Amino acid sequence: MSQDLESQLRAALRPVAPSKALETQLIARVTAEPPHAPPKAGRFGWTGSHSKTRWLSVAAAACLLIAVGMQNHLQEERRERDHGLEARRQVVEALRVTSQKLDLAYEIVKSQSGSLADENPGA
Repeated sequence: MSQDLESQLRAALRPVAPSKALETQLIARVTAEPPHAPPKAGRFGWTGSHSKTRWLSVAAAACLLIAVGMQNHLQEERRERDHGLEARRQVVEALRVTSQKLDLAYEIVKSQSGSLADENPGA
């Protein structure tokens, strides 16, 4: 059965020469078509291989603009972080000084209340 199928396929797919009518129709159509016109200008007036070069230069310029924009954004973020760290340092220093002053005030109040208690033992 497989040999029968193979022989049928070979018979169906064997090369066949085109008919004379097909040849004459094809030749008539090819000779009747006008020659190809030069490529039309693209959307921005660019044609041919120059258009690829121009598109590549436009793409490179766009990439450059994106890179510069990202660099500026990163610098701004770094500047904001540095300002935040400086503000944090100042707050920590202010809290340290305030703590020292409160400790000093506590010691003064404690020493004055102790001397008041010595002066008024019945109070």
